[in-house]
Amino acid sequence: MKKLITAFLFILIFSTGLFAQQTVKNVEHEYVITHVENNIYNVKFFDDEGNILQKGQYWKDGDTVKPHGTWVLFGFNSDEVITKAVYDKGEKLSIETIIDGKVVKADKELIATKN
Repeated sequence: MKKLITAFLFILIFSTGLFAQQTVKNVEHEYVITHVENNIYNVKFFDDEGNILQKGQYWKDGDTVKPHGTWVLFGFNSDEVITKAVYDKGEKLSIETIIDGKVVKADKELIATKN
């Protein structure tokens, strides 16, 4: 009986950690793509209320598109810029974001060391 209770408690404790995990739901947003010139396309992603969540550019390379130029991520229901990243035909050159109210920047070399 003691073994059964111990096994039950072990399973109960182990399983509560599994249930505590946060569930992330991948939500598709409306977007608008506009051809600018040659292989460059502007894109804007919108939330359900029509607010811009993110905007940037794509570089079309054959049948694929790669992030290009400056990408901006806005705060929820605001026009505050939260993250800004700069790309060159898919290669991330720099990123700047706000963490706990402080601006954190990383250039191409720092990004390469973190990958």
